[in-house]
Amino acid sequence: MSQTAVAIRYAKSLIQIANEKGILDKVYDDMRMVLVGCQKLKDLHALLNSPVVKTEKKVQVLKMIFGGNVNVVTEDFIVLLAKKRRESYLEIIAVEFINQYKDQKHIVTATVTTAIPLDDATRKNVMEILKKFYKSEIELHEKVDMKLIGGFIITIGNKQVDMSIQHQLMELRKDFNQSYILN
Repeated sequence: MSQTAVAIRYAKSLIQIANEKGILDKVYDDMRMVLVGCQKLKDLHALLNSPVVKTEKKVQVLKMIFGGNVNVVTEDFIVLLAKKRRESYLEIIAVEFINQYKDQKHIVTATVTTAIPLDDATRKNVMEILKKFYKSEIELHEKVDMKLIGGFIITIGNKQVDMSIQHQLMELRKDFNQSYILN
């Protein structure tokens, strides 16, 4: 079975349990923290993927890291993964859980890249426009890239709107080059 299929199944099961217990939002917060831990803690990543470290030691370390910091359901789930020897899938299960949660809650993730940080009024305006267009809750991530000179790039899923000055200059350059070739 592929890693993705395993992640989808486990994430779906955890969502189902969290829904039944009425703690879906708490488990979502936990899984976001787990994902950050898996991505930022290189030693944890190495431990989870090590075939040499025994399961009992992995369970002990996982409890030390996450125990008390996450809901009991989340902690039990992480321990279960380790006991089933699926601990190496923890990161992709966390990613899949977050994706399934957002689908269930109708949350769209948008990334806005600008040359300077957004002010509150502009951020609010962008959020309102995106909410109207997608008829959904919007989770907005902001990035600053000075190479854009001005304007913005909005990315949602595999769709992108590039209204940056940099992009407009590149288009203008293409038009000039094409005009030059034609003449």
